[in-house]
Amino acid sequence: LSHHRGHGHVLAKGADMGRCLAELGGRRDGYCGGMGGSMHLADLSKGVLGANGVVGASLALGCGAGLAAKYEGKGRVAVAFFGDGASNQGLFHEALNMAAVWRLPVVFFCENNQVGLSTDIMD
Repeated sequence: LSHHRGHGHVLAKGADMGRCLAELGGRRDGYCGGMGGSMHLADLSKGVLGANGVVGASLALGCGAGLAAKYEGKGRVAVAFFGDGASNQGLFHEALNMAAVWRLPVVFFCENNQVGLSTDIMD
């Protein structure tokens, strides 16, 4: 699961660049038929469940994907990417606690870009 800047995550999983660009351009041949755009790019065939524009939302969605993976019992692991700015959200603590208590197969990956939304941490 990714955040609103997750284009690279989708491409890293092997998505087709042309279909990604088509999605960003709102074209029918995009991954989500041009309806997802930049913030909701997904490719289920590659295991990319999508991105989200809400700060920290991938944390809770990662728990849901981890719970589903646990119940399926196929040895899958969910990866939830989030920016360092999301670590001050209550959802951050709730999701990590839930994953630990329920022993969910989730990797929480913090991308420390030293920016909260659009504010540099040094400002």
